[in-house]
Amino acid sequence: MLTLEKAIIKKYWPAEDKVDEEIVRQLVIQAEAELDNSMQVGEIYNHMVRGLIKVSLLDSLTGEEYVLPPATIKPFNVKQKKVKTGKGMDAEIVKTEFAALTLVCRLKENKASQILADLYNFFNIQIQLTMAELQLQETVDINPVSDEEE
Repeated sequence: MLTLEKAIIKKYWPAEDKVDEEIVRQLVIQAEAELDNSMQVGEIYNHMVRGLIKVSLLDSLTGEEYVLPPATIKPFNVKQKKVKTGKGMDAEIVKTEFAALTLVCRLKENKASQILADLYNFFNIQIQLTMAELQLQETVDINPVSDEEE
């Protein structure tokens, strides 16, 4: 599990992709996350390679948490930005590393508008972004055990 303490959702929009003559509705999220060390870059890469991941957003001020549908990370960039620390004449400018992430998740027809509306609460504010490996049990119960079989 990877937790990025300072992340900001810059853009998000619904999109469509065509797979085998079927239209798949998607949600695309562009976010920037401040990196603390190079180990986090490796973890992001591992999550990208694994495929589907579990992503949760946490508003640090209100404590509100939102879990996205299973998502994938598209290839990402690591870049540096100049950030001002402090205020006034004593402010220093330091270079900080950020990961520019693109997350893509599949939208269900009946829940698409609700997900877009819910995501607005986390748009353009500092949030905590948590990524974890998606467990198969979270999406589909492969062998449900009934009471009769036991």
